[in-house]
Amino acid sequence: MQIFIRGLIAMVAIFGLTTLASASEPSDTVTYPAVTVYEAAKIITMEPGYPAARYVATSDGIILGLAQEIEDLSPWTDRRDVTIDRRFADSILMPGFIEPHVHPMQTIMMLPLPFISPEAWDLPGKTYPAARGKAAYERRLKEELAKSDEKLFITWGHHKLFHGDMDRAELDRIAPDRPVVIWQRSFHEIIVNTPALGLLGIGTEDAFAAAFNKPGIDPSHADYASGIIHETALFNGIEKLRPYLFSPAKVQEGLADMRQMMLENGVTTSADLAFGGFGGPEAEAALFKSLYDQPTTPSRILAIPVAPLVTGDPNVWLKDMKAKYDSDKFFFSKRVKLFADGAFFAQYMQMNPPGYSDGHDGKWLTEPDELLKQTERFWDAGWNLHTHVNGDKGLDVVLGITEKLAPRNGQDIVMEHLGYSTEAQNRRIGELGLYVSAQPNYIRILGDAYAKTGLGPDRAAQMNRLGSLERKGVPLGLHSDFNMAPINPLYLAWVASNRITLDGNVKAPQEKLSLDKALRAITIEAAQVIGLDAMVGSIATGKKADFTVLDRDPYQGGAAKLQEIEVKGVVFEGRWFPATE
Repeated sequence: MQIFIRGLIAMVAIFGLTTLASASEPSDTVTYPAVTVYEAAKIITMEPGYPAARYVATSDGIILGLAQEIEDLSPWTDRRDVTIDRRFADSILMPGFIEPHVHPMQTIMMLPLPFISPEAWDLPGKTYPAARGKAAYERRLKEELAKSDEKLFITWGHHKLFHGDMDRAELDRIAPDRPVVIWQRSFHEIIVNTPALGLLGIGTEDAFAAAFNKPGIDPSHADYASGIIHETALFNGIEKLRPYLFSPAKVQEGLADMRQMMLENGVTTSADLAFGGFGGPEAEAALFKSLYDQPTTPSRILAIPVAPLVTGDPNVWLKDMKAKYDSDKFFFSKRVKLFADGAFFAQYMQMNPPGYSDGHDGKWLTEPDELLKQTERFWDAGWNLHTHVNGDKGLDVVLGITEKLAPRNGQDIVMEHLGYSTEAQNRRIGELGLYVSAQPNYIRILGDAYAKTGLGPDRAAQMNRLGSLERKGVPLGLHSDFNMAPINPLYLAWVASNRITLDGNVKAPQEKLSLDKALRAITIEAAQVIGLDAMVGSIATGKKADFTVLDRDPYQGGAAKLQEIEVKGVVFEGRWFPATE
């Protein structure tokens, strides 16, 4: 028995856990009879009234209280079974990071594919080096083709400003005998070679036209001669690719990798900003519940549907979906996704005069008149609006629509991505009380390239005009829109607060976010833009016991060192999940 007791004491010491003997037995009527108190070198709360602590008491997945000294937590430790967890005594706790704009179905599709893009990628179980230049891209494509035995080879990451032009004829030259699909860096465009067109059943001009002659598809967005399918035609293209993207094995691989990517980067809450858009609401709900409702998944997700999929009365639709699928970790609210103009990475965003330097025009994902109808429908039903908008011409349309809406109490309007806005437009955003969920990776990947082609040096330098929004007091979240950027909130905060391009140039330093705002934009303000700031986003009494565990204090290292911080893992609703097993 003595040997057993000594062994038990040793195990407790190893894991840094101590159980406090209570002065008296727990009362039958005491609330939260079992309490865990976490000690940390510092707890960064993101709460202005109580910004830091050393101890946090948790029970039943929520936060009971915080204190600088453990004795001060006695209101929550007296007459209870208390465990003191000291494993984070040398670490920093922050609120669980928030990813306010991801697409899980897109993530599941993309993670099993080889990446050939202008920047390097570090993904669960695999890394991909950067490829810059036409020759480097072609070499990498041939290498990945040689390693693959897939019937239809699909790769992601091509961008013509880094890799040269690509179309059906060029892809036929590189791979004349293999069916190949290249997914452009924006995700909004695919390029298909001749063998792939035949495999997909659209190998003749008539068959191709029939596949894309559908309501809501701009005929110019699917071109047989070039093999390019994009924007409004993209989802019909994905339908053709479905058997090769969503095999059971690839879906399970994608789900596992997505869970791990969230964990490794400290994300405990996210929002799906295109729910239903890839597989339909019913199928996607069943798939996501199979992941998120597992006790081994240390995160939750809010499903925000795309507008056209919400049929009939929006509130009846919502009530039905909630009754069927809502759970603590997969859930719905009165929020909808709308689309204005096209992709930023493809220069399909709608730009005001002088437009693009090469004279091409941007594209609408939803024509302005139709966007007005969709906006009014959901606004009048009491829903919150999240509108994808990238260019200043697109933003003028969205702001004009917003100004026509009847005033409502308690409804949010969120500008999603906001790649390029003018100072005057930012003033309007602030005056209208709007929120922004920004994609800051535009400036890093495209700041130099768009200065040379498309926008010119001044507009390219002022992409992601986030410092302006901070000065105007606009609530702001940072998102990855994976795979437009990695699901890595600290990386997003680093980009937004440093504005360093791939070539090492600092663009428009006045538009840097302050360090504090950048950290708020991945915690409390990111939670605010998806309407969950009462539940998550800061470490405060009554909120979920979600913490991201860091190896150092981001405030001490400063903005320049954010990328060097290591995420050790997360505490999700009071349970510890290490980043690596």
